Amino acid sequence: MEGRVAAPRRAYRGMLRLRAAAIGAFLFLSAAALLAPMLTYPFGRDQGMFACVADVLSRGGTLYRDTWDLKPPAVYYLYWMSLAVFGHSMLAPRLLDFLYTLATAGVLVLIGARLRSLWVGIAGAFLFLCRYALGFDYWHTAQADGFASLPLALAVLAMPEATKRSWPLAFLAGALTGIAVITKFTLAIFLILPLVALLWRRQEPRMAGLGRAAGYLLGACAVIGAAVLFIWRAGALKDMIEIIFTWNARYAAIRPPAPALLVIPYQTGRFLFGGRYLVLKLIGALGLIGLVDSLRRPRRPAPESPWRWMIPLWLALMLLQVWVQGKYFEYHWLPALPPLGLLAGQGIAVLARSLRATGRPALALRAAAIAGIAALLVSFASAYRAHFSRPIAYATGSLPAAQFLADFRDRQDFSLTADLQVATFLRQHTSPGTPIFIWGFEPIVYFLADRPPASRFLSQQPLVTPWSPLKWRRELMEDLMLKPPPFILVLHSDLMPWVTMRPYDSAQELAHYPELAQLLADHYRPIARIEDFDIWEAL
Repeated sequence: MEGRVAAPRRAYRGMLRLRAAAIGAFLFLSAAALLAPMLTYPFGRDQGMFACVADVLSRGGTLYRDTWDLKPPAVYYLYWMSLAVFGHSMLAPRLLDFLYTLATAGVLVLIGARLRSLWVGIAGAFLFLCRYALGFDYWHTAQADGFASLPLALAVLAMPEATKRSWPLAFLAGALTGIAVITKFTLAIFLILPLVALLWRRQEPRMAGLGRAAGYLLGACAVIGAAVLFIWRAGALKDMIEIIFTWNARYAAIRPPAPALLVIPYQTGRFLFGGRYLVLKLIGALGLIGLVDSLRRPRRPAPESPWRWMIPLWLALMLLQVWVQGKYFEYHWLPALPPLGLLAGQGIAVLARSLRATGRPALALRAAAIAGIAALLVSFASAYRAHFSRPIAYATGSLPAAQFLADFRDRQDFSLTADLQVATFLRQHTSPGTPIFIWGFEPIVYFLADRPPASRFLSQQPLVTPWSPLKWRRELMEDLMLKPPPFILVLHSDLMPWVTMRPYDSAQELAHYPELAQLLADHYRPIARIEDFDIWEAL
């Protein structure tokens, strides 16, 4: 008898598992399809810089000592890993970003299920993906800020169990936070969230919470300390301090002229409710609804009540780190997308609950819910078609590559077509491994040409600012005279006064750098001009 009863139960459980697997596969494929057109994106300047540094690392160079850039170390090694795994191409970091973003969405489903409901998690993950795919272009994706979202989301996922179960889980959450910090230093502000969660356990002795908080901090310090030790062992710690904590500190102090009390609300509102498409504004509105609901309604019994504010605090800290930076570059908002997506998913649940509270007939409620979801999906579909029509046409072969790549010159000082043409010229006129030098902010050419830089100064910026040390200029001249590159490229129209505090492009800066100008005059001759590039060949 028991065997006859157990068989249907096993069959029923198997059917449930099969249905869950089918739903999971459908959600994964839908998420992958949503992000897939982004794989066609080429590099912008920042991605070109990260890839160039990764190239130097792959050739045996040392971070900061042999390459000059001002990001924490993790993003360069992520790019290095993507190039090692997926090959030397602009597609490789995009593939890594694709996988990272899908993984982040999967973690958001788990967080939503743990702190709210499964459907809030699914909706939040979908809205996070929409906000990322439709709100950020090639220039602002595959950035350090976005890569940090996955370890932060994993840390949030570990927090509820870490507060109840184990010191090791608290240590793991701290280590994940440490990974985010060495990807983007301003994300150290996230340390506040788990510490509050670990210490807010009223039903247990205070010392237990303090012990887990210590474990969390130890995990974060272990990762950050390991990164510092690695840089020190490579002999580049002094260079890292000079670049990040001396030069970059002066750059970071540059702020918009308007008062912060005016800039912060304007920029935050622009992030939440701006964008080209209606669906982006709807996500911001839903997030605001979810935020209000999180703060006013406990979602769990009293012992779990702290978790109602965990996602709002996560979002608040991610907004705060943008305000601290004070630059308001679009990619600085990327760490705010995961909590915003979850709150927007909760916003949908709030609207559904409010609809049910009206007491209308079930058929009318179902029709209203279907109409609301349909309106959201239509808005999404319209935005998706407008945003990805050309990438999809290029991927399917109906748009020639030359026409597609010509799109990526929407900034006055950047032209991917010119970068590709210059890279082709260099590959045709130099052998692999031959160093070249670019006087300007176009490090992507090093990567596209697959030629190493002749100096660690991958752009002109650290050499022309009013606070740049003179020894760096002397170092560059020693590099160029010790191993003269066969070609030097000089750029026009790349002035960035918000970085350099100077009204000159690289070609004009030569008048203020007589040593380099004299080197060009004595040992090189101009042979070609490709858009904004002057090409000088060694005599």
